Amino acid sequence: MTVANYMKPLTYSKKEWLIMWLIMPPITMILNYCLFGKDYFFDARTFLLASLPTFAILMLVYISCGMVAIVLLNRFPKYQQTFKRIGLSLLAYILIMVASVTILFLGYDYIGFLGYEIHWGVYVQVLTVGVLCNLLATSFNEGAAFYEKWRAIADEAEGLKKENLQSQLEGLKGQVNPHFLFNSLNSLSSLIADDPEKAEKFLDEMSKVYRYLLRNNEDGLATLDTEMQFIQSYFHMLKTRYGDGMEMEVRINEQYKDYLIPPLTLQMLVENAVKHNMILKDSPLQILIMTTNSGKLVVSNNLQRKVRNVSSNKVGLSNIAKKYQLMKEEEIFVQDDGKEFAVAVPLIQPR
Repeated sequence: MTVANYMKPLTYSKKEWLIMWLIMPPITMILNYCLFGKDYFFDARTFLLASLPTFAILMLVYISCGMVAIVLLNRFPKYQQTFKRIGLSLLAYILIMVASVTILFLGYDYIGFLGYEIHWGVYVQVLTVGVLCNLLATSFNEGAAFYEKWRAIADEAEGLKKENLQSQLEGLKGQVNPHFLFNSLNSLSSLIADDPEKAEKFLDEMSKVYRYLLRNNEDGLATLDTEMQFIQSYFHMLKTRYGDGMEMEVRINEQYKDYLIPPLTLQMLVENAVKHNMILKDSPLQILIMTTNSGKLVVSNNLQRKVRNVSSNKVGLSNIAKKYQLMKEEEIFVQDDGKEFAVAVPLIQPR
């Protein structure tokens, strides 16, 4: 779910209702004092009869302004639309305020409410003060909203950084663990004796793998093209070890080469397939990496699960899912129909 898709409902929170009940009574008394003078405070009848309708009108004004704010926030949620939203908000707030004040002054004067007669000087003063109050209130609200958004973005960035480092650490641990390192060196040793040319190629691909792992510890996103270059080197090492027991097919649309994904996403998905499936010469593990027309990257493999269950804490898939969640992107999709296992991750369009 992206930020742009988030729609705030047209309802008030407990906090907003509390603010209304705290500020409306004093504003009601100040406005009635401007209307009726000292009689408002010293005449019980005037105080009681004037307070209720004035408070009701001001409450409607508060609710109307709140609804306008929510509608405009939903209509113009992006950062670059802030000034447009503020301008339209101020215009709406001032028009609502002018209408409410006019209703009070002219309405009370027209019906002779409690003997009131309009004083145009006071009317203009109240409108002026109302405009200034709207400016101050809007500035305060937008400042508070900006601070909250900044804090949310900072927290998400920190969370993404932690998840990224954790993912990199898990990937690095998976490659430098004694078994993988021993198997890689054993393969290299055998090649040196049997086929020095292949040994040189294997060593070159192995250095690319470790160089990429170390370099990308600092990167938040990588292009699909870069990830594919890395996975080719990684698969070369696996192919050298397993021979005809592994096959990999790539169907990447050229238009998605510059799209972005979290680093090591492909490595985790390929490693997951190798970890949980039997790799046999007469029944090879077939891995397919492809892009879809809807902008997804899919990694799938035929299922031939190992007879003995392999312990798994699903850290790889969990890390990938958390990264997309923190980036407010679409969720990853996992499918297991008993014959094929597939994971689809969204490709992020470069900005």
